[in-house]
Amino acid sequence: MAKKTYQEQMRYSYPDHPTIKPIAPDMVKTWGEGMQVIPSPLEIREVMRSIPKGEVMSTKELCAVLAKKHKVDIACPYSVGIFMNIVARAIEEDEDDDTPWWRTLGSKRELKPRYPNAPDEQMALLEAEGFSFEKKGKKCVYWVVKVIT
Repeated sequence: MAKKTYQEQMRYSYPDHPTIKPIAPDMVKTWGEGMQVIPSPLEIREVMRSIPKGEVMSTKELCAVLAKKHKVDIACPYSVGIFMNIVARAIEEDEDDDTPWWRTLGSKRELKPRYPNAPDEQMALLEAEGFSFEKKGKKCVYWVVKVIT
C-alpha cells in the first residue's frame, strides 16, 4: 500500500475530527481537568489562513483559538503540533495553496523543526515579511522569532 500524501492525510485521514472529549488522565497534571478538542487538520489550515502578513501565531495561541471556537478548556497541544506539520507539508505539495504556514511557530515562538526545509525556508519567508531571529540554546540550538515593533 502506497504511503498517503500529506494532502491526503490533511483531507481524508481524520474524518471523525474535530472530537471533543475529557482531558486524558495522563494530561490532567499538566492541563487540569476539563474538556479538550482534537481538531481536524483542515481547521488548523483555516486558522493558518487567518494570520495576516506581518503577524505570527505560536502553537499555544493556535490552541487557544481552537479551544475558544469549540468552547472547551484546551485544544490538545500534541495533536495540534502533529497536524500543523501535516498541514504545512500538504500546502507545500499544492502549488495553488497559498496558506501562510510559515507564520505559525512552536510554543516558545521558535521555528518549527519539522516544517518543510526547516528551518531555512520558514526563516527566509519570515525575513521577507520583516521578522528577525534570536539564536537560543547551547547544545540544542533553535531560532526564536522576534516581535516586530
